[in-house]
Amino acid sequence: MTSTVEMGVDRSNMSTEWTLAPPSEPNVYPFNGSYGAPGVFEARRVAVFDGIARIGPQWFRDGFGADTPSGVDLFVDTVRAVHARGMKILATIGPTRNDFNASDVIPGDPKGNGCSWSTAPLSKIDLGRFADRVRAHFDALKNAGQSVDAFEIGNELDLYCNDADMPPTSEFAAHHWKWFLSDAQVQTFANGYVPFLQTSVGLIRAYFPHAKIITFGMSNPSGNSAALIAALAHYDDGSGKLIDETKLVDGYGTHIYPSSATTDRMVRTATADLVAQEATFPHAAEKPLWITEWNEAGSAFWSSHKWYFQYDANGNPGGDRNLAAGAYPAMTRAEVIRAFQRDVLAKLRERPNPLNIGYAFYYAYDAAAKSKMCDDTNFNRSRNLVGVCASGLIDPTSGALLSDVADAAMNR
Repeated sequence: MTSTVEMGVDRSNMSTEWTLAPPSEPNVYPFNGSYGAPGVFEARRVAVFDGIARIGPQWFRDGFGADTPSGVDLFVDTVRAVHARGMKILATIGPTRNDFNASDVIPGDPKGNGCSWSTAPLSKIDLGRFADRVRAHFDALKNAGQSVDAFEIGNELDLYCNDADMPPTSEFAAHHWKWFLSDAQVQTFANGYVPFLQTSVGLIRAYFPHAKIITFGMSNPSGNSAALIAALAHYDDGSGKLIDETKLVDGYGTHIYPSSATTDRMVRTATADLVAQEATFPHAAEKPLWITEWNEAGSAFWSSHKWYFQYDANGNPGGDRNLAAGAYPAMTRAEVIRAFQRDVLAKLRERPNPLNIGYAFYYAYDAAAKSKMCDDTNFNRSRNLVGVCASGLIDPTSGALLSDVADAAMNR
């Protein structure tokens, strides 16, 4: 187990201009510059990298760019920029539509009955196309004299939208987010993921033999997706013998977005989820848990609850605190983050049978979304910020660092 939890920041999609614009970014130059204006996109990227580096994370997480020469160049530039600022990079390898035959791609459903964007079953991937695409990125990295410190094989592949071998989210909701997959459905997932994992690991070991490799960050809110990873330890390849495919990886990825309506609930649910996952993972004592995304407020955006940090110390609307409960008073975002660091991560690592948590990536440096949930908070009122919720480490109106939140997220 690492001596301390290594801290990182996940700022995904640094190769796409649409993610580097308001409201996610501050409405100041270069982020309010016109799309396509000379130098604006690069200035945005540099501003984000510089801002993240200033808060001192050990790691940065992002994925490949577009399947084009310019997309490859942007990924190489990302790796170079991260290393130049003294950080290590966790690179996510995932499938793209170009890895599948057109007949295997399921169109997006804008009416919301399925997935809003197109998806495909991982079991249908053309591993030859996938390998060629990965080699193009790896060759470019080698030619630039760059390497990658760690790889995450997939992202939230326990979601139907990212792997149509999984049931749609509506089925999990109908089962109250409790695990319900049959053995056959788990085997279907493994049949898709194992060849994808094997191919990825083979390529990584050939190009970057010292890089760490972890499984995809799980998104299932209840943590029950750990059973999918457990299935990898006794994979039936059809030959009549079971194979432990977890021997291919150095750790396990997961995502933690607990409800923070009260700090008491956040601590209890995050602790229970992590304990349940670790109990399911094979060889957990040797293979650390990588929390590749976590945020104390992010779940408000996809849950039916109101924004958690809109009360004062007495529980009245119009402040920047959550609600008091149990042993915890009403807390600000920074105080809740410190409770997560102290009462979840540290306590689990320090118990008599320590939970092997090695890495935690905060999502994200500049997270903001269009929503009126936060308009009654002091934060929004004092900035005349209308229709935007911010859950990142900077002020979306000015780009100024929220030092108390950033220090808490980096466990300083």
